[in-house]
Amino acid sequence: MQVYYALYVNRENQTVKKKPLFLITLGYFALGIINIHLALTALICMALPFILLYKSGKKQWCHGYCPRADFFSLIKAKGKGKKAPSWLISPKARNGILSYFCVNLMLITTSTWMVALGKIAPIEKIRLFIVFELPLVLPQLVELGDVPQAITHLAYRFYSVMISSTLLGLILTMFFKPKTWCVVCPVNTMSSRIQRVL
Repeated sequence: MQVYYALYVNRENQTVKKKPLFLITLGYFALGIINIHLALTALICMALPFILLYKSGKKQWCHGYCPRADFFSLIKAKGKGKKAPSWLISPKARNGILSYFCVNLMLITTSTWMVALGKIAPIEKIRLFIVFELPLVLPQLVELGDVPQAITHLAYRFYSVMISSTLLGLILTMFFKPKTWCVVCPVNTMSSRIQRVL
């Protein structure tokens, strides 16, 4: 099967290099199995798009560096897919998905703070789309010792968000064009808004 790679331009000699960015997506989920606390590397993926946008004024992450977009292209390498219906990629739908993820991040922050204060017990399970708890125990190949419960809770919550959004993107890829998720992705929506004021 032909592997699709994300491309970027080396500005020094204007040559195009290929990078297998999809490996970052696969590697992220592997890190959660090695030790769930490594799932906090999701914070890097959440910050980098906006750092690159601030520095260049362009959506470099979305147009060349996003490992998830590369992963979806790889999955759909042999099929073209149909165009997504207009309601699915409409501004209303994009705003709805952005709002959902903002609420999710607010719940993550609030619940982690409550765990840190000892007011609620940590959730050490994967939950899809905030509410659906998966009936499995994530193997932990490496133990890190005594880690605060709030950090463990936060790591599981970020891992859950990443699995949920990747699963949603995969579903869209199965039915529509590979980059359909990119159109409705909260990072793309926020980057477009920020780009207008830069």
